This record gives sequence, C-alpha cells and structure tokens, in this order.
Amino acid sequence: MPDSKPKYVFLLPWPLAPGGGVNHVLLGLSDAMHGRYSPVVVVTGWNRPPSGQIWLKLPAFQLPLRNVAGFVIRFVPSLVRLRAITRRAVAVNPHFADTEILPLVVLRKLRLCPKLILSVHGADMSDPLNASGWKRALYAWIFSSADLVVACSNALAVSVRQVSPTAKVVCAWNAAPLPPKIPDQRPIESPYVVCVAAFVKKKGHDVLLQAFLRIARERPGLRLVLIGGEGPERQAVVSTIDTLGLAQVVDLMVDVPHDEVWGWVRHAECLVLPSRAEGFPLALLEAALVRTPVVATRVGGVPEFLTDKVHGLLCEPDRPDQIADAILATLSDSMAAGKRAQALDVRARELTWDRTLERYRSEAGLP
Repeated sequence: MPDSKPKYVFLLPWPLAPGGGVNHVLLGLSDAMHGRYSPVVVVTGWNRPPSGQIWLKLPAFQLPLRNVAGFVIRFVPSLVRLRAITRRAVAVNPHFADTEILPLVVLRKLRLCPKLILSVHGADMSDPLNASGWKRALYAWIFSSADLVVACSNALAVSVRQVSPTAKVVCAWNAAPLPPKIPDQRPIESPYVVCVAAFVKKKGHDVLLQAFLRIARERPGLRLVLIGGEGPERQAVVSTIDTLGLAQVVDLMVDVPHDEVWGWVRHAECLVLPSRAEGFPLALLEAALVRTPVVATRVGGVPEFLTDKVHGLLCEPDRPDQIADAILATLSDSMAAGKRAQALDVRARELTWDRTLERYRSEAGLP
C-alpha cells in the first residue's frame, strides 16, 4: 500500500549511513518526522547509494569549460528527474550549499517543486565565503532563492548573510544523539585525552599536538588519542607527531565505527576540540551525554551552547598554551571537571530532534 504521508525530500552528496556529522543530522530529522512525513533520500554524488536511496548525479557549475559543458548537458534531464522526485513532497531539503542545486532553484522559481529549504553545516560554506565575482553572485542568488536557509549555529547564520544579505536565514541547533550501550571496560589501560575530529586543517590537530608536548612532560603516562575520518591533513598530522617526538604517546585512528567512538569518549579523562572553525560540533554533545569533561576553542557555534567554566573550559584558537592549561586544569581538579560535565549533560538533553524539526516546520511554514 502506497505511503499516504507527504514526502520530505533530502539531498545529500554521499550515501546516507549511520555515523556522525551530516549523516547524523539527516537520520535524526528523519526519525523525528514520525507519522507526519515520509523521508526520501536523494544522493547527488558519484558513489552509488544502497537500496532505498535515490541516485541522481548532479554536476556542479564550475570551470573549466568541460565541467560547464557537462553541467549544461545534464541540466534539463536533472530538471525532469528532480521534478518527478519532488512531486507531492512538502519540502525539498539539500544538506549542502553548492551549485549542484541550481536545477532545484530553477524549479522553485518556476513553482514546479515544493518549498526549498537549504541546510548548511559549516564546511559547505567555505566555497561561498571564498568566492568572488560571478560565482559569489551565483551563491548569493541560490541562498536568496531558497524559501529558508537553516544554519546549525548563529555564527554560521551570520556567514550565510555575508554571502546573501537578502536570504531568509534561521539557526536550528542540532540535537544530541543518544549513546549506545557502552562497555565498562576501558579501550586501553592508560589514562588518555581524546580528540574526535576529521583530519582537516580547521580542526587544529597541529595546535593540540603542540599543547600535548608540554602536557606529556608534566603528566607522564597520559596518552593522546586522535580519532577522525580520513582527510587531507592526516599525513601532516602523522609528520607532526614524529617531528615532536610524540609517537610513543599518541594514538591515531581513522574511520573508527561510530559505536566504538562512544567508548573512547566515555572513558577519556576529557575530550578536546582545538578547532579553528566550527558549525555545531556533535562531538561535544556526545561527550556531554556520557559526562566526559570537555575543552574546546571559542569558535563558531561552540560558545553559543557551552559557557566557559560552567559547561567546560574554552580557549582561543591557535593557542596551544591555553589548551595545555585547560587540559591540565581539567586533570588536576576532577570534582570541578565533573560538575561542568554534569551541567553540559543537562544542557545537551534539552536539544532534541523533535525540537529541531519543529524549527524547520514553523520557519518554513510547512503543514
């Protein structure tokens, strides 16, 4: 029997699978829809998705000319397929900001598709913010053409307005994922601090390693565990570890299953996020739900929900001395660190996907 609920169409550049980041956001919003909408996932990238997800390769509008030609050749077929996919949907909601969605914008301008909600999460704003000339104007038009742009932090909403002052932008914080059952056994016997972040420059692994050089001298026996998805900075991080002589006290792990990451976070002395830029980091919420103390930089959406000395300890970015001080302070006073972790746990549990979805619905005027 066909599903009688209206469709809610998500667009994502890669196949949707359980895990952190944007995948977690889509899965959380889908679960919150309950009996209201029927979520449909459209994968717009070049990797074939699993059964149940629609594959529609959407090229970006970018130079050189062969890329522009490919975009033009596929433009009308993309319009036709998107029109069919979004028919009888209540909204179409890309979770990335790039020129791939130009066919959707055109359909919306022609009133041939439902309301267009554009969600941005942080990394996807890099190109729009750095663009100039015609491309900057194109991004501005994309944002202003959406019925709603949802940013995962107020700081990110400001970035959207810098690109497109006329866009309708709101902030909707992401929600806290519920932890799985975590084994009582520690993953390693040694005490350790953990950083969970993709190996990209903005995550500041180099700054954390500089800080840990001092910490390792003052706290012999303490380890640093770096867990992250594969990224362009991984080899640079490995080189920095070797250069600083930290190879014996630093563990680097790539693409750890998400359920296992919870265990590493739960048993850590603290979680550290030394980022240079952030949207709304889910790693801090996950640490909150297992009451692991946190040390983070005062960037992006972090200080919007984490108050310094109340929920955790905040530092300025690119300041290894401050990060080292904050980690050592956390290790030295476990009672104060525990109180901060408990306060952040209470804060995190106020954030639910039902609440986030209601923000989407009310601001976009969805039924």
